[in-house]
Amino acid sequence: MRYLDSKARSAEHLRAALPLMTRQNTALHPVSYAIWYEYVSGTNPDLNRRMQELTQHGAALDDAQTWALFRKHVAEPDNEAARQLSDGVTQVIESMAASAAQAGEDAARIDASLGGWVEQLLDQVQQEEQQPAPADLLQEVVANTREIRQVMDRLQVQLDASQGEIRRLRDEVQRARNEAFVDALTGLANRRAFEQQLDACIAAAPQTPAQLPWLMLGDIDHFKAINDSFGHVFGDQVLRAVAQTLKSVAAPEGALPARIGGEEFALLLPCATLAQAQALADQMRQKVALGRIRRGEQNECIARVTISLGLTQMQRGEGAGAFFERADQALYASKRDGRNRVSVLDSTARSGPQSPQLPGGERGQQQRTGTLHA
Repeated sequence: MRYLDSKARSAEHLRAALPLMTRQNTALHPVSYAIWYEYVSGTNPDLNRRMQELTQHGAALDDAQTWALFRKHVAEPDNEAARQLSDGVTQVIESMAASAAQAGEDAARIDASLGGWVEQLLDQVQQEEQQPAPADLLQEVVANTREIRQVMDRLQVQLDASQGEIRRLRDEVQRARNEAFVDALTGLANRRAFEQQLDACIAAAPQTPAQLPWLMLGDIDHFKAINDSFGHVFGDQVLRAVAQTLKSVAAPEGALPARIGGEEFALLLPCATLAQAQALADQMRQKVALGRIRRGEQNECIARVTISLGLTQMQRGEGAGAFFERADQALYASKRDGRNRVSVLDSTARSGPQSPQLPGGERGQQQRTGTLHA
C-alpha cells in the first residue's frame, strides 16, 4: 500500500500505535508496526474489525497472528500485476465465449448440410428407377446421419451451458474488480481507487494553470466522541450520511468522491475553477452542518455533525504526494482555526479559512435543518 500521510499526521499515528504495539505478545518489528499503523489511521476497515475481534477482552496478539494479519490485510499484491491478471482472465473468458459461439454455429451448419445431403440422395434414388437403390448403404448413411445429429444436439446443449457459465464467470470477474475499488460501508470509491484516479488525473493534467485539478479533503469533526457517545453502529450511520452528502455535491463531470480513511473523505476535481471548487467545498460543509443524524426507529435527532475541509490546486510538475500533503495541510488549518470551515491553501502554503457562519441564525443554533439519510 502507498501512504500519502503527511509528516505531521504520520507522527500522530506513530504516537498512537506505539502503546498498542507494546501490549502485544510479539516483538516490535516493522510488520507489527505496519498493522498497528494502519489500525490507528483507520484506512483499513477489514483489518480493524479483525484486530478488534482478536484483542477483545484484553487478549494480545502473538507473532503468528501478527504475520497472518499483515499477509492478509496489508501486504497487497502489486496493483498493476493484479490488473493485468484480471484483464488476462477477462480476455480468456471472452475468447472462450467467442469460440463456443462459433462452434455452435458450425455444428448447426454441419447438421443442416448433412440433412440436405440425405434428402438429395433419397430424391436421386427415387428418380433413377432403372438403377436399384443400394438399400443397405442408404440405411447406413441415414443411421450415421441421425447419430451425427444426436451428437450435434448434445454438443449444442453443452455449448449453451458453457456460454452460460462463461457469462457468469465474466460477470464475476467484473464484480470482483469493481468491489476492489469500492468502500463497502459507504459505496464511495476507496483509497485504492482514489490513488489510481489521482495518478491518472496528474498524468493527464493540462499545462494551463487555470485547468489544473483541485483536491478537497474532509474530516468529520470530533468523530471519536460520536463513536464513544453513541456507539460504532451509529458512527457507521454518520459515515454513510456524510458519504451521501458528498455524492450529492460531486456534480461536475469526472469528479471522484472517495472515503480514504476512517472518517476522512476526498473529492478530486479534474477540471474546476477556484470559484467552483470553493463553492462545492462550502456547499458540502453547509449541508453537513445543517443536517441532523437520526437514530434507528426512534427517529430521534441526537447529534449535530460538522466537517472540516481543506482545498488546494495541483501545481505543474507536482507529484501525488506533494499535492495530497498540501490538501492535508489545508484540512489541518481548518481544524486548527475552529473546525466546521473550509481552508484554501495555495502553492506558497498560505491558508485562508472561509467564514463558518451559516445562514439563518447566529452560530447555526437557529438554522433551518434537514435530515441526513444514511
